[in-house]
Amino acid sequence: MLELRNITKRFGNVLANDRVSIQVRTGTIHAIVGENGAGKSTAMRIAYGFYTADGGEILVDGKVQALNAPHDAIALGIGMVHQHFMLVEPMTVAENIVLGAEPGTIASLDLSGAEKEIRALSGEFHLAIDPRATVENLSVGQQQRVELLKALYRQAHILILDEPTAVLTPQEVEEFFRILRRMRSQGKTVVIITHKLDEVLAVSDDVTVMRDGRVVGQRKTTDTNAAELARLMVGRDVLLRVEKTPGTPGAPVLCVRNLSMIARDGIRRLEGVSL
Repeated sequence: MLELRNITKRFGNVLANDRVSIQVRTGTIHAIVGENGAGKSTAMRIAYGFYTADGGEILVDGKVQALNAPHDAIALGIGMVHQHFMLVEPMTVAENIVLGAEPGTIASLDLSGAEKEIRALSGEFHLAIDPRATVENLSVGQQQRVELLKALYRQAHILILDEPTAVLTPQEVEEFFRILRRMRSQGKTVVIITHKLDEVLAVSDDVTVMRDGRVVGQRKTTDTNAAELARLMVGRDVLLRVEKTPGTPGAPVLCVRNLSMIARDGIRRLEGVSL
């Protein structure tokens, strides 16, 4: 279990986290929700050792831990996928994943062994990533899976995901949720930072709501609904549905016909695109 107790964090005169307490149950998907600036990413970055708290405690499996840097969190089995990926695009998937986790020097690195392990992890969690693929040739959704593999390769059993669906298409979101459920079924604990209430209700087991740097509610997802979560997020009732009058389409303002493109790397990126 991951637990934050009375975490406080200031940036100058800004109180980003005000005595934040969160309990994340082992083997669950836990959503941290709130508006922009609510303090949710700050709290989870503290749990990852990216920031150091000014006050409070972090407990992993019931023991107080000092997390002064990400490597402290990684050593405890905590991984984090940031909203902006940390990948070296000209390198392969395997090279990115082992970067910083090499058991010896680069010269002594058994890349073929790493590729085998990465391929096994990819299969176990249904990630469908080729370890020999070059990152710059992957879609954004595939690059996100590489980041997940980086955490899994480092033996993470608690994964913190910052706004993971922000870069995904609706179709990719459904597949991503299947991956999260697969991780949960394999005993992993997943924390997702988000503000999308429909996704919270679709995939999470527990939800913590933050507002103005404080925790204002923690619920089992089955015991709440979008209206209550929205009210907790903003501090008042929110109209979730807005009636719109159907618009009348006008003349096209932009047309694309048979657009094709070959990138500098020689790979065809577009072919016959019309809209």
